[in-house]
Amino acid sequence: MATLTELQPFIKRTTSASLSQKHYPLVHVLTSKPENSDEKKEEPFDFEKTIKFLTDPHASHLIDRRIRQLQKLYRHHKNGYILRDLHYLMKIFNILADLCQDQPNYIDTFVELLRNCSKPFLLDKSTDAEIYSSALIAFYSDFGYLLRVPIQRIQKCILETVFKTIQSSNKSPIPSDNYDGLKPAAVEYLLRIQCNSDLCETLVKTLSLVENDPSLRILVVKLLQIFSSKSPECVAKMLTHDCVNRLVLKINDTDSTGELLFRTIETLWNILEHGDEEQISDQLNSRVTISLLQEAFLGQITQSHSQYHRQLRNDILVVCSLIIGLKPDAPVVETGFAKQLLLFASYPELRSNSPLVKNFKLTASQEDFEFKKLLFNTVVVLSRNPATHQLMIDSRLLLALLSYVEPLPRKTPPGTVLEWSLAQVEELQLHAIAALSILLPLSLNEYFEYHVGTRLLLFYEWTISEDEYQSQGNSFFGKGGRNNKRSQLRYILRLFRSIVSTRDERVQVDLSDQGIIPSITGYLRRISQQKSMHIDQLDLDVICDGLFILSCLCELDVHRKEIFGSEGIEMLIQLLLVEAQYVCGGLGYHRLLVAAIDCVWCCVVGSVINEDEFIQKQGIFALLDLIESNPKSLQNIVLGCVLDLTDNSKCLHFIMAWQGRKQQQFTHVLCELWRDEEREIYVARTEKGVIGDHTKPLMGLLQQTVPIIPLTRLEPSRAVLDLIDNMRSKIYGFFCKLGFTELPGLHEEDFVTLCIIENFLDFKMGEVWQEIVTELDIEGVKLIAPDGEATDTIMRATEERGLAVVATQNYILEQYHKQDIQIEKVFYNDIVQNHVYKEKQTDAWKSFVARTSKYPLLVAAKDYQNQAIRQSRPEEKDYSGYHTVHNLEIPNLSITAFPGRYLHIQSTPMELMSKPPELELSS
Repeated sequence: MATLTELQPFIKRTTSASLSQKHYPLVHVLTSKPENSDEKKEEPFDFEKTIKFLTDPHASHLIDRRIRQLQKLYRHHKNGYILRDLHYLMKIFNILADLCQDQPNYIDTFVELLRNCSKPFLLDKSTDAEIYSSALIAFYSDFGYLLRVPIQRIQKCILETVFKTIQSSNKSPIPSDNYDGLKPAAVEYLLRIQCNSDLCETLVKTLSLVENDPSLRILVVKLLQIFSSKSPECVAKMLTHDCVNRLVLKINDTDSTGELLFRTIETLWNILEHGDEEQISDQLNSRVTISLLQEAFLGQITQSHSQYHRQLRNDILVVCSLIIGLKPDAPVVETGFAKQLLLFASYPELRSNSPLVKNFKLTASQEDFEFKKLLFNTVVVLSRNPATHQLMIDSRLLLALLSYVEPLPRKTPPGTVLEWSLAQVEELQLHAIAALSILLPLSLNEYFEYHVGTRLLLFYEWTISEDEYQSQGNSFFGKGGRNNKRSQLRYILRLFRSIVSTRDERVQVDLSDQGIIPSITGYLRRISQQKSMHIDQLDLDVICDGLFILSCLCELDVHRKEIFGSEGIEMLIQLLLVEAQYVCGGLGYHRLLVAAIDCVWCCVVGSVINEDEFIQKQGIFALLDLIESNPKSLQNIVLGCVLDLTDNSKCLHFIMAWQGRKQQQFTHVLCELWRDEEREIYVARTEKGVIGDHTKPLMGLLQQTVPIIPLTRLEPSRAVLDLIDNMRSKIYGFFCKLGFTELPGLHEEDFVTLCIIENFLDFKMGEVWQEIVTELDIEGVKLIAPDGEATDTIMRATEERGLAVVATQNYILEQYHKQDIQIEKVFYNDIVQNHVYKEKQTDAWKSFVARTSKYPLLVAAKDYQNQAIRQSRPEEKDYSGYHTVHNLEIPNLSITAFPGRYLHIQSTPMELMSKPPELELSS
């Protein structure tokens, strides 16, 4: 019997001969590899066998075979790991993490496998991304836990791998269609997964493990910087493990690259912007943290010889200002940091012997310019802490800021090394004035020490003068002020506003004595006439601030109101004539209107001279027009102002003479407002406006639903709050001035409403007493017999008053109904008389036609006429004794009807009597 070896040549010959005799169709290989490739598709890697081999205690001495098996795993997944194999892969990583600590031979292979994780994970199906998302989250959480391995090389590899996975440039050089049907996962998907994992928390904990290794700490901080800028959820996870203190702890360690400080500051900035304020405040409440930031800031101050150090210095200052703004009571005063910041903020405007600024120099570079502005902003944030106010006074910071309040261009003092450009000086000036508007009201004693009022008024006179100044207007504070001085005017008025709003009488007297009232009044009058209601946002701020300043100065002083005078009244009337479409157009005109009304209240009301002039110039008509045309939010304010003006008796005549656009009297408008208020708060009323529930004649739905509870001594009840929430109390005050009878312009529904308005005070007192009785019952207080009898009488009187008002309203409606019926009857009788008259006219016409067409009828009519004449005469007397007897009949009278007082002659139309036009004949 022949062996297989002997038969092998024969088999080959027969096979080749048989193949040559047959023709086979060509079949293309449907793979992504070239046709001439002889490689076969690899089988899936057997993870279970590898895991069993690595964990088998009997194979612990087979280190080389284990390493070869791991290298086979690396070669098999050199393009990236498949997403469905993550749980096997993590088991292998955990096994190797333990083996590497005992046997260093595994480190190289472990590092290669870890680096392979930087490549995108491969998806078998498009739905694998969502199916395995939870598994991938767990993988990255465990992947971060591998940092527990105390081997620097492995830790560095893990951190670099995580960093590469979230880089947008991390794309495989292999085309996406060359993965044998697999697709790489997107970088955005991996970043989202990592943010949802515990990787951020692990990185924060790792900061304690790598305290003594600057290179690893830089890698950890770099990852924290990226994650904190990508997702607020990552910041929240970082803060759960005291991230702020861990970052700041080693911020000043020696680092030749300078990268550690830079990335730490960037990470802190991200955390302060996106983190929870309470958690950050708790972690910042430490002197050690503030002291370390202070040390870092001063270190960059002393090394500010390069652009990099200046930028880093500015970033540290921004982080410090964010910390102070987030936690005003942070220990910046206790550490001395606040005093140092105030010292730098007043440099170089004020000289100092402090060693901190002895060798510190500011240049005109952009970084130093930004540093100066950041210092202004920081001292404003510092002012929120009352403990810094005395430090500001001692550092003379206000004097340094006031040095910028002077006309531009500034005169540079001799010997000054630092020379800002004109645009930089302008921006610093606006920033300084804005800072003064916050800082100056906190220390008014310095107002008189530095003669602030004179400085500000001189600067204000320059802003409104005709002197030309080409402003750059290229900063935040200079918006809208290019080629003019409007930005300076805007912020100097804002500074005046903040000063006078303190209500300090000394400041108000000083400004008034120096003539601020006529100056602002004249400018506002001039600008209101020039702009004529077509104003932009900047002009709107200027006018509103000016009106507010005048209101504060004149509110409690009659003499200042008289200084306000006729010029101010004309300006106010001009502003009150704004049309309703501007107010409701969303352009800010409502602010202007509210400021103007407040100015009327403070500068006109209370001065008889101003009130008379305001009324004579028809300013009261402008206010009443506003009540008719503007929304409810403004009607309440205007009503209060007009109500105070009614204390002047001359005002009542103008109110009664006013008529609206629809020729409505003011009393009718007030009744309409009352009904609108009741409809808005859902008071029980019938269709005709009659009280629906006489026990609750004024209560709205909200007041009824709020339960009555015992209140403190100073807490108002719901019945009292109702007087503030709506305009009904003001409307009642108007009718108390105008009276409740003989009012013109009222309709039927107005008289019904007027019955409620007249009894408003009694009804409101009944509500208050009802609340008092209810509160006493809730508190278990029993009234004595006289008090109980008095309360019962009040309650019964209120209810009877409600019934009486309902009866009066029904009587008014009944009388109007009867009047309507009577008017309808009269109108019907007029219609009947018209028809009778038309019938008589018809009969007379028929009789006339008959007489003119038939002579016998005409003779009969003549006989009837003569007979009627004879019957109408008295009996004839004997005229024989008279010499002359006159004939009572008109001879040759040719009419057969008795004529009236007027004679209507029907003649031929003029068109028929005119001559026809002559015809021209042409040859």
